Amino acid sequence: MIEKNFNFFFNPISKTKGIGPKIEKLFNEKRIESNIDLIFNFPYGLIDRTHCPKLNSLEIGKISTIFVKVKKHNFPRIRRLPNTVQCFDDTGEINIVFFNSRENYIKEILPINSEVIVSGKINIYKNKYQITNPDYVTSVNNEEKVSKIMPTYSSLKGVSNKTINKIYENITKNIPDVEEWHRDIIIKNNKWSSFKDSLIQLHNPKKIEDLDKNSLAYERISFDEIFSNLLIFSQIKKKNLTIYKKPKFFSSEYKLKIIKNLSFDLTKDQENIIKEIEDGLIKDKKMLRLLQGDVGSGKTIISIISALNVVASGYQVALMCPTEILATQHLNLIKPITQGLDIRVEILSGGVNKKRQIEIKKELVDGKINFLIGTHSLFQESVSFKNLGLIIIDEQHKFGV
Repeated sequence: MIEKNFNFFFNPISKTKGIGPKIEKLFNEKRIESNIDLIFNFPYGLIDRTHCPKLNSLEIGKISTIFVKVKKHNFPRIRRLPNTVQCFDDTGEINIVFFNSRENYIKEILPINSEVIVSGKINIYKNKYQITNPDYVTSVNNEEKVSKIMPTYSSLKGVSNKTINKIYENITKNIPDVEEWHRDIIIKNNKWSSFKDSLIQLHNPKKIEDLDKNSLAYERISFDEIFSNLLIFSQIKKKNLTIYKKPKFFSSEYKLKIIKNLSFDLTKDQENIIKEIEDGLIKDKKMLRLLQGDVGSGKTIISIISALNVVASGYQVALMCPTEILATQHLNLIKPITQGLDIRVEILSGGVNKKRQIEIKKELVDGKINFLIGTHSLFQESVSFKNLGLIIIDEQHKFGV
Protein backbone atom coordinates (compact mmCIF):
# COMPACT_ATOMS: atom_id res chain seq x y z
CA MET A 1 0.00 0.00 0.00
CA ILE A 2 2.82 2.42 0.95
CA GLU A 3 4.70 1.62 -2.27
CA LYS A 4 1.50 2.16 -4.30
CA ASN A 5 0.99 5.56 -2.67
CA PHE A 6 4.53 6.63 -3.48
CA ASN A 7 4.16 5.43 -7.06
CA PHE A 8 1.51 8.14 -7.54
CA PHE A 9 4.19 10.83 -7.38
CA PHE A 10 6.11 9.28 -10.27
CA ASN A 11 3.14 8.64 -12.57
CA PRO A 12 3.12 10.67 -15.82
CA ILE A 13 1.05 13.86 -15.66
CA SER A 14 -1.10 12.55 -18.52
CA LYS A 15 -3.01 10.54 -15.89
CA THR A 16 -4.19 13.76 -14.21
CA LYS A 17 -7.70 14.90 -15.12
CA GLY A 18 -7.60 17.89 -17.47
CA ILE A 19 -4.23 17.11 -19.04
CA GLY A 20 -4.55 15.95 -22.64
CA PRO A 21 -1.75 15.54 -25.21
CA LYS A 22 -1.61 19.28 -26.04
CA ILE A 23 -1.34 20.48 -22.42
CA GLU A 24 1.01 17.60 -21.55
CA LYS A 25 3.38 18.76 -24.30
CA LEU A 26 3.31 22.33 -22.95
CA PHE A 27 4.11 21.11 -19.43
CA ASN A 28 6.88 18.83 -20.78
CA GLU A 29 8.50 21.86 -22.41
CA LYS A 30 8.82 23.26 -18.87
CA ARG A 31 10.36 19.93 -17.75
CA ILE A 32 7.19 18.97 -15.89
CA GLU A 33 6.67 15.31 -16.77
CA SER A 34 5.62 13.42 -13.64
CA ASN A 35 3.13 14.16 -10.87
CA ILE A 36 5.90 15.14 -8.48
CA ASP A 37 7.16 17.74 -10.99
CA LEU A 38 3.65 19.19 -11.20
CA ILE A 39 3.04 19.13 -7.44
CA PHE A 40 6.39 20.77 -6.69
CA ASN A 41 5.64 23.58 -9.17
CA PHE A 42 4.12 25.81 -6.50
CA PRO A 43 2.14 29.01 -7.19
CA TYR A 44 4.14 32.23 -7.28
CA GLY A 45 1.29 34.47 -6.13
CA LEU A 46 -2.45 34.70 -5.65
CA ILE A 47 -5.52 36.60 -6.83
CA ASP A 48 -7.62 37.98 -3.99
CA ARG A 49 -11.34 38.15 -4.79
CA THR A 50 -12.41 38.85 -1.23
CA HIS A 51 -12.83 42.57 -2.02
CA CYS A 52 -16.62 42.92 -2.45
CA PRO A 53 -17.43 46.65 -2.67
CA LYS A 54 -20.62 48.47 -3.57
CA LEU A 55 -20.58 50.05 -7.04
CA ASN A 56 -20.07 53.55 -5.64
CA SER A 57 -16.74 52.55 -4.05
CA LEU A 58 -15.04 50.63 -6.85
CA GLU A 59 -11.29 51.10 -7.42
CA ILE A 60 -9.95 51.20 -10.98
CA GLY A 61 -7.45 48.42 -11.70
CA LYS A 62 -8.42 46.35 -8.66
CA ILE A 63 -9.89 42.85 -8.88
CA SER A 64 -13.31 43.00 -7.23
CA THR A 65 -16.24 40.69 -6.67
CA ILE A 66 -19.57 42.50 -7.03
CA PHE A 67 -23.16 41.52 -6.29
CA VAL A 68 -25.45 43.09 -8.91
CA LYS A 69 -28.77 42.78 -10.72
CA VAL A 70 -29.00 42.52 -14.52
CA LYS A 71 -30.82 45.45 -16.09
CA LYS A 72 -30.29 45.37 -19.87
CA HIS A 73 -28.50 43.55 -22.73
CA ASN A 74 -26.87 45.42 -25.58
CA PHE A 75 -25.98 43.28 -28.62
CA PRO A 76 -24.68 45.54 -31.43
CA ARG A 77 -25.14 44.38 -35.02
CA ILE A 78 -21.57 45.34 -35.93
CA ARG A 79 -19.51 42.21 -35.22
CA ARG A 80 -16.31 43.93 -34.10
CA LEU A 81 -18.12 45.71 -31.29
CA PRO A 82 -18.39 43.96 -27.91
CA ASN A 83 -21.59 42.76 -26.28
CA THR A 84 -22.52 44.66 -23.13
CA VAL A 85 -24.69 43.85 -20.14
CA GLN A 86 -25.84 46.72 -17.94
CA CYS A 87 -26.03 45.86 -14.22
CA PHE A 88 -26.73 47.79 -11.04
CA ASP A 89 -26.95 47.74 -7.27
CA ASP A 90 -28.47 50.23 -4.84
CA THR A 91 -25.50 52.61 -5.24
CA GLY A 92 -24.78 52.73 -8.98
CA GLU A 93 -24.37 51.00 -12.34
CA ILE A 94 -21.66 49.03 -14.18
CA ASN A 95 -21.28 47.48 -17.64
CA ILE A 96 -20.12 43.88 -18.06
CA VAL A 97 -18.34 43.72 -21.42
CA PHE A 98 -17.78 40.60 -23.51
CA PHE A 99 -15.60 40.19 -26.58
CA ASN A 100 -16.13 37.11 -28.78
CA SER A 101 -19.04 35.75 -26.72
CA ARG A 102 -22.32 34.66 -28.26
CA GLU A 103 -25.65 36.26 -27.39
CA ASN A 104 -27.23 33.01 -26.25
CA TYR A 105 -24.37 32.32 -23.85
CA ILE A 106 -24.61 35.81 -22.32
CA LYS A 107 -28.40 35.55 -21.96
CA GLU A 108 -27.92 32.20 -20.24
CA ILE A 109 -25.42 33.39 -17.63
CA LEU A 110 -26.85 36.90 -17.19
CA PRO A 111 -30.64 36.79 -17.68
CA ILE A 112 -32.56 40.03 -17.22
CA ASN A 113 -33.57 40.77 -13.56
CA SER A 114 -31.32 38.01 -12.25
CA GLU A 115 -29.10 38.63 -9.22
CA VAL A 116 -25.54 37.59 -9.99
CA ILE A 117 -21.97 37.63 -8.74
CA VAL A 118 -19.38 39.01 -11.16
CA SER A 119 -15.64 39.01 -10.48
CA GLY A 120 -12.89 40.65 -12.49
CA LYS A 121 -10.67 43.71 -12.87
CA ILE A 122 -12.41 47.07 -12.66
CA ASN A 123 -11.77 49.55 -15.45
CA ILE A 124 -13.52 52.65 -16.74
CA TYR A 125 -14.73 53.64 -20.20
CA LYS A 126 -16.46 56.92 -21.04
CA ASN A 127 -16.75 57.74 -17.34
CA LYS A 128 -18.55 54.47 -16.58
CA TYR A 129 -17.25 51.48 -14.62
CA GLN A 130 -16.95 48.19 -16.46
CA ILE A 131 -15.52 44.68 -16.16
CA THR A 132 -14.25 43.25 -19.45
CA ASN A 133 -14.41 39.46 -19.97
CA PRO A 134 -15.04 38.70 -16.26
CA ASP A 135 -13.28 35.79 -14.57
CA TYR A 136 -16.46 34.60 -12.84
CA VAL A 137 -20.16 35.07 -13.51
CA THR A 138 -22.59 33.05 -11.44
CA SER A 139 -25.88 33.26 -9.56
CA VAL A 140 -25.83 34.65 -6.01
CA ASN A 141 -27.03 31.19 -4.98
CA ASN A 142 -23.66 29.76 -6.07
CA GLU A 143 -21.43 32.11 -4.10
CA GLU A 144 -19.40 29.21 -2.70
CA LYS A 145 -18.28 28.32 -6.25
CA VAL A 146 -16.40 31.58 -6.63
CA SER A 147 -12.76 31.09 -5.64
CA LYS A 148 -12.18 34.07 -3.35
CA ILE A 149 -8.44 33.28 -3.05
CA MET A 150 -6.97 31.92 -6.28
CA PRO A 151 -3.32 30.81 -6.62
CA THR A 152 -1.46 31.94 -9.73
CA TYR A 153 0.92 29.60 -11.58
CA SER A 154 3.37 30.09 -14.42
CA SER A 155 1.42 30.37 -17.66
CA LEU A 156 1.05 27.89 -20.50
CA LYS A 157 0.73 29.27 -24.03
CA GLY A 158 -2.90 29.23 -25.12
CA VAL A 159 -4.21 27.80 -21.83
CA SER A 160 -6.39 29.93 -19.54
CA ASN A 161 -5.47 30.49 -15.90
CA LYS A 162 -8.78 28.92 -14.91
CA THR A 163 -7.87 25.69 -16.75
CA ILE A 164 -4.39 25.63 -15.19
CA ASN A 165 -5.85 26.14 -11.71
CA LYS A 166 -8.36 23.34 -12.30
CA ILE A 167 -5.51 20.96 -13.19
CA TYR A 168 -3.68 21.77 -9.95
CA GLU A 169 -6.92 21.45 -8.03
CA ASN A 170 -7.42 17.98 -9.52
CA ILE A 171 -3.94 16.74 -8.70
CA THR A 172 -3.86 18.10 -5.13
CA LYS A 173 -7.18 16.40 -4.40
CA ASN A 174 -5.57 13.09 -5.36
CA ILE A 175 -2.36 13.37 -3.34
CA PRO A 176 -2.31 10.12 -1.32
CA ASP A 177 -1.56 9.69 2.36
CA VAL A 178 2.01 8.57 2.91
CA GLU A 179 3.59 7.20 6.05
CA GLU A 180 5.42 9.88 8.05
CA TRP A 181 9.19 9.43 7.81
CA HIS A 182 10.16 11.87 10.55
CA ARG A 183 9.97 11.11 14.24
CA ASP A 184 7.00 12.62 16.08
CA ILE A 185 9.29 14.84 18.14
CA ILE A 186 10.70 16.48 14.97
CA ILE A 187 7.20 17.21 13.63
CA LYS A 188 6.05 18.54 16.99
CA ASN A 189 9.09 20.74 17.68
CA ASN A 190 8.90 22.36 14.25
CA LYS A 191 5.08 22.65 14.31
CA TRP A 192 4.90 21.00 10.89
CA SER A 193 1.88 19.48 9.19
CA SER A 194 2.15 16.17 7.36
CA PHE A 195 3.88 15.96 3.98
CA LYS A 196 0.51 15.72 2.22
CA ASP A 197 -1.09 18.59 4.14
CA SER A 198 1.95 20.81 3.59
CA LEU A 199 1.71 20.31 -0.18
CA ILE A 200 -2.03 21.03 -0.14
CA GLN A 201 -1.49 24.20 1.93
CA LEU A 202 1.06 25.53 -0.56
CA HIS A 203 -1.38 25.00 -3.44
CA ASN A 204 -4.30 26.51 -1.50
CA PRO A 205 -2.96 29.71 0.08
CA LYS A 206 -5.39 31.74 2.17
CA LYS A 207 -3.13 34.81 2.25
CA ILE A 208 0.04 35.91 0.49
CA GLU A 209 2.11 35.03 3.60
CA ASP A 210 1.21 31.36 3.05
CA LEU A 211 3.47 31.39 -0.03
CA ASP A 212 6.39 32.90 1.85
CA LYS A 213 9.50 30.73 1.99
CA ASN A 214 9.45 31.17 5.76
CA SER A 215 6.01 29.57 6.07
CA LEU A 216 5.84 26.28 7.98
CA ALA A 217 4.51 24.40 4.93
CA TYR A 218 7.36 25.63 2.72
CA GLU A 219 9.88 24.93 5.47
CA ARG A 220 8.64 21.34 5.80
CA ILE A 221 8.78 20.62 2.05
CA SER A 222 12.21 22.27 1.71
CA PHE A 223 13.56 20.17 4.57
CA ASP A 224 12.13 16.99 3.01
CA GLU A 225 13.74 17.80 -0.34
CA ILE A 226 17.17 18.33 1.25
CA PHE A 227 16.71 15.27 3.47
CA SER A 228 15.76 13.03 0.53
CA ASN A 229 18.76 14.25 -1.49
CA LEU A 230 21.09 13.43 1.41
CA LEU A 231 19.58 9.94 1.61
CA ILE A 232 20.08 9.46 -2.12
CA PHE A 233 23.71 10.62 -1.96
CA SER A 234 24.25 8.34 1.03
CA GLN A 235 22.97 5.36 -0.96
CA ILE A 236 25.12 6.32 -3.96
CA LYS A 237 28.15 6.51 -1.69
CA LYS A 238 27.39 3.05 -0.26
CA LYS A 239 26.99 1.65 -3.76
CA ASN A 240 30.27 3.22 -4.90
CA LEU A 241 32.04 1.50 -2.03
CA THR A 242 30.97 -1.85 -3.50
CA ILE A 243 32.53 -1.05 -6.90
CA TYR A 244 35.92 -2.73 -7.10
CA LYS A 245 38.75 -1.63 -9.35
CA LYS A 246 42.23 -2.80 -10.12
CA PRO A 247 44.53 -1.56 -7.33
CA LYS A 248 47.25 0.89 -8.37
CA PHE A 249 50.89 0.61 -7.33
CA PHE A 250 52.60 3.97 -7.43
CA SER A 251 56.06 5.13 -8.28
CA SER A 252 57.04 8.32 -6.49
CA GLU A 253 59.75 9.10 -9.04
CA TYR A 254 57.99 12.08 -10.64
CA LYS A 255 56.65 13.37 -7.34
CA LEU A 256 60.11 13.63 -5.77
CA LYS A 257 61.56 15.39 -8.85
CA ILE A 258 58.74 17.98 -8.93
CA ILE A 259 58.87 18.68 -5.19
CA LYS A 260 62.65 19.14 -5.41
CA ASN A 261 62.23 21.73 -8.20
CA LEU A 262 59.48 23.73 -6.46
CA SER A 263 60.38 27.25 -5.33
CA PHE A 264 58.58 26.61 -2.04
CA ASP A 265 58.16 23.84 0.50
CA LEU A 266 54.92 21.91 0.81
CA THR A 267 53.08 22.44 4.07
CA LYS A 268 52.38 19.56 6.43
CA ASP A 269 48.68 19.72 5.49
CA GLN A 270 49.49 19.55 1.78
CA GLU A 271 51.75 16.53 2.32
CA ASN A 272 49.02 14.81 4.37
CA ILE A 273 46.41 15.40 1.67
CA ILE A 274 48.71 14.01 -1.06
CA LYS A 275 49.30 10.92 1.11
CA GLU A 276 45.54 10.52 1.71
CA ILE A 277 44.84 10.70 -2.05
CA GLU A 278 47.60 8.16 -2.74
CA ASP A 279 46.17 5.79 -0.13
CA GLY A 280 42.73 6.10 -1.72
CA LEU A 281 44.02 5.38 -5.19
CA ILE A 282 46.02 2.33 -4.04
CA LYS A 283 42.90 0.67 -2.59
CA ASP A 284 40.79 -1.71 -4.65
CA LYS A 285 37.64 0.41 -4.16
CA LYS A 286 36.55 3.44 -6.15
CA MET A 287 37.85 6.72 -4.69
CA LEU A 288 36.04 10.08 -4.65
CA ARG A 289 37.64 13.11 -3.01
CA LEU A 290 36.58 16.75 -2.76
CA LEU A 291 39.61 19.01 -2.44
CA GLN A 292 38.46 22.32 -1.01
CA GLY A 293 40.45 25.37 0.03
CA ASP A 294 40.92 29.11 -0.35
CA VAL A 295 42.58 30.67 -3.38
CA GLY A 296 46.34 30.13 -3.10
CA SER A 297 46.03 27.23 -0.64
CA GLY A 298 47.77 24.81 -3.01
CA LYS A 299 44.88 22.82 -4.50
CA THR A 300 46.39 22.89 -7.99
CA ILE A 301 49.88 21.68 -7.00
CA ILE A 302 48.34 18.88 -4.89
CA SER A 303 46.28 17.80 -7.92
CA ILE A 304 49.29 17.89 -10.24
CA ILE A 305 51.52 15.85 -7.88
CA SER A 306 48.71 13.29 -7.38
CA ALA A 307 48.19 13.13 -11.14
CA LEU A 308 51.89 12.60 -11.90
CA ASN A 309 52.02 9.76 -9.38
CA VAL A 310 49.33 8.08 -11.46
CA VAL A 311 51.19 8.80 -14.74
CA ALA A 312 54.46 7.43 -13.30
CA SER A 313 52.60 4.22 -12.52
CA GLY A 314 51.56 3.70 -16.14
CA TYR A 315 48.10 5.26 -16.11
CA GLN A 316 46.56 8.24 -17.89
CA VAL A 317 45.00 11.31 -16.27
CA ALA A 318 42.13 13.54 -17.43
CA LEU A 319 41.77 17.07 -16.05
CA MET A 320 38.41 18.68 -16.86
CA CYS A 321 37.97 22.46 -16.70
CA PRO A 322 34.78 24.51 -17.16
CA THR A 323 36.38 27.01 -19.57
CA GLU A 324 39.01 26.96 -22.29
CA ILE A 325 40.87 29.83 -20.59
CA LEU A 326 41.26 27.81 -17.38
CA ALA A 327 42.29 24.70 -19.33
CA THR A 328 45.00 26.73 -21.11
CA GLN A 329 46.22 28.15 -17.77
CA HIS A 330 46.64 24.61 -16.42
CA LEU A 331 48.48 23.55 -19.57
CA ASN A 332 50.90 26.49 -19.23
CA LEU A 333 51.49 25.57 -15.58
CA ILE A 334 51.94 21.82 -16.01
CA LYS A 335 54.17 21.78 -19.10
CA PRO A 336 57.13 23.62 -17.46
CA ILE A 337 56.78 21.49 -14.30
CA THR A 338 56.93 18.26 -16.32
CA GLN A 339 59.77 19.38 -18.60
CA GLY A 340 62.51 16.77 -18.68
CA LEU A 341 60.08 14.01 -17.61
CA ASP A 342 58.80 11.38 -19.99
CA ILE A 343 55.26 12.83 -19.99
CA ARG A 344 53.03 13.98 -22.88
CA VAL A 345 50.58 16.70 -21.82
CA GLU A 346 47.96 17.86 -24.34
CA ILE A 347 44.83 19.98 -24.41
CA LEU A 348 41.51 19.07 -26.09
CA SER A 349 38.93 21.83 -26.47
CA GLY A 350 36.72 23.52 -29.03
CA GLY A 351 39.60 25.88 -29.84
CA VAL A 352 41.76 23.05 -31.14
CA ASN A 353 41.39 22.57 -34.92
CA LYS A 354 39.52 19.49 -36.13
CA LYS A 355 42.57 17.80 -37.65
CA ARG A 356 44.54 18.12 -34.40
CA GLN A 357 41.53 16.89 -32.38
CA ILE A 358 41.48 13.68 -34.45
CA GLU A 359 45.23 13.20 -33.91
CA ILE A 360 44.90 13.75 -30.14
CA LYS A 361 42.07 11.22 -29.86
CA LYS A 362 44.11 8.60 -31.74
CA GLU A 363 47.24 9.22 -29.63
CA LEU A 364 45.08 8.99 -26.51
CA VAL A 365 43.79 5.54 -27.48
CA ASP A 366 47.35 4.46 -28.35
CA GLY A 367 48.55 5.57 -24.91
CA LYS A 368 50.98 8.16 -26.29
CA ILE A 369 49.33 10.96 -24.29
CA ASN A 370 49.67 10.61 -20.51
CA PHE A 371 47.92 13.73 -19.31
CA LEU A 372 44.93 15.25 -21.13
CA ILE A 373 43.49 18.63 -20.15
CA GLY A 374 40.15 19.61 -21.62
CA THR A 375 36.76 21.26 -21.35
CA HIS A 376 33.38 19.67 -22.09
CA SER A 377 35.10 18.20 -25.14
CA LEU A 378 36.25 15.33 -22.89
CA PHE A 379 32.59 14.22 -22.58
CA GLN A 380 32.42 13.15 -26.22
CA GLU A 381 31.83 9.47 -26.97
CA SER A 382 34.69 9.66 -29.47
CA VAL A 383 37.16 10.37 -26.63
CA SER A 384 38.64 7.10 -25.33
CA PHE A 385 41.63 6.36 -23.12
CA LYS A 386 43.94 3.37 -23.22
CA ASN A 387 44.41 3.16 -19.45
CA LEU A 388 42.63 5.95 -17.56
CA GLY A 389 43.59 6.00 -13.89
CA LEU A 390 42.45 9.37 -12.51
CA ILE A 391 39.91 12.07 -13.36
CA ILE A 392 40.28 15.53 -11.84
CA ILE A 393 37.38 17.99 -12.14
CA ASP A 394 38.37 21.60 -11.55
CA GLU A 395 35.58 23.84 -10.22
CA GLN A 396 33.35 20.76 -10.05
CA HIS A 397 30.23 22.79 -9.16
CA LYS A 398 30.21 24.20 -12.71
CA PHE A 399 29.83 20.67 -14.06
CA GLY A 400 26.82 19.97 -11.81
CA VAL A 401 28.90 17.65 -9.61
